[in-house]
Amino acid sequence: MTTRANAPTDEPDPDGRAPRRVAAAMRDVQDGLDPREAALRLGVTEPEFARLAKAIVARRKAKRVARIPLLFHDIDPEPEKLIREDISAIAAIGDGESLWIGADEGASLERLTARRDEAGRIVGYGDHVRFDLHQFFEFPNGVEEEADVEGLAISDGYLWVVGSHSLKRKKPKTEDTPEEALEKLSLVKREANRFLIGRVPLVAGDRPGVPTLAAKAPAIDGSKRKRRAGAVKMTRNGSTLSKRLFRDWHLGPFMGVPSKDNGLDVEGMAVTGDRIFLGLRGPVLRGWATVLELKFSARKNGSLKLEPFDDGDVIRRHFLDLDGLGVRSLLIDGTDLVLLAGPTMDLDGPVRIYRWRGGLDARDSTVAPRADVERSLDLPFGEGDDHAEGATLLSLAPGEPERLMVAYDTPSRKRLAEGGGVLADVFEAPERF
Repeated sequence: MTTRANAPTDEPDPDGRAPRRVAAAMRDVQDGLDPREAALRLGVTEPEFARLAKAIVARRKAKRVARIPLLFHDIDPEPEKLIREDISAIAAIGDGESLWIGADEGASLERLTARRDEAGRIVGYGDHVRFDLHQFFEFPNGVEEEADVEGLAISDGYLWVVGSHSLKRKKPKTEDTPEEALEKLSLVKREANRFLIGRVPLVAGDRPGVPTLAAKAPAIDGSKRKRRAGAVKMTRNGSTLSKRLFRDWHLGPFMGVPSKDNGLDVEGMAVTGDRIFLGLRGPVLRGWATVLELKFSARKNGSLKLEPFDDGDVIRRHFLDLDGLGVRSLLIDGTDLVLLAGPTMDLDGPVRIYRWRGGLDARDSTVAPRADVERSLDLPFGEGDDHAEGATLLSLAPGEPERLMVAYDTPSRKRLAEGGGVLADVFEAPERF
């Protein structure tokens, strides 16, 4: 395992903004370092350190620039939860012209199309279309069991999707008797359809920027080999990944623990080339969050195989100090990984954006130093609702910089929109632009 030296090298920003190393020092102070010692290490006076810290706090506060309605028509006549109450992942395509959405319940993906005003600015999403994942993947437990979709990614002409890989514990209801509540809390269930790691070809639809999904499609590079939908092999006993994780020194003990109890829970996905990154909401190990890295190859029939790295292992573990939070969503920005982070347990907040600088450059399992994992934005959250679950980058209008869109699970009443919709937030992304 590789650990890089915890030595920030950046200089103060020419425009006066606080540098990365001040942010790292603030985290050290939060952990108990005397502010005078932190200032001394930075080579500034204590009042100057306080001024720089105050500027960082102000810069971190997320600045919302829009609230965008996402309009669904629920296809199930009696769903356990409405789609708008159950969003777990989002991914924008074509400069935001289409928005792809995953939900906890069932085994499907939802596509929405941008609605623009006369100036070309996105004012909402609608024209809801559902894609049943059973058309593309062979699930071990058939159509009745959910896949618990928790992450989406776009790469090389494919839409990627990952299930939570988690166990679930029955949740008591307020009207349950003590005996009924105790019985429910004792019930832990493994659902094999949650072991999904797969991809589906994106093909041109009726409108530019609004593709559809196909089980088979031509190669995007003009070669004769077709693109095919496929997944890592799943069985009722697990998958290649889950079986390897059961034997893992760090994560194996958590494979038998339900997700909301700090058990293993995949909630973020990013893909580049032949590398897959999976962000774990849990477990958080002594305050350190985990990102798994996998390498894959595709067979002619489209099925995916996990390939070993140079050390012979099929996983790399990257441990990141996210101040005790777990990963809720992953994005790639250049060579950086951008992480939406929130509580591992069933709590409301805090909710933050972190940036792992140079995360894609890692070539071994890594303990990322604090100076490389910067807290960029502090996002709002509710009390018992408005839990940020999905994030994507998009431009609201042609020529505008990309913004950060965030969608929420268990939305508050004030977030519900007319016609079966729910409001997503769009924030400035000052860390990136």
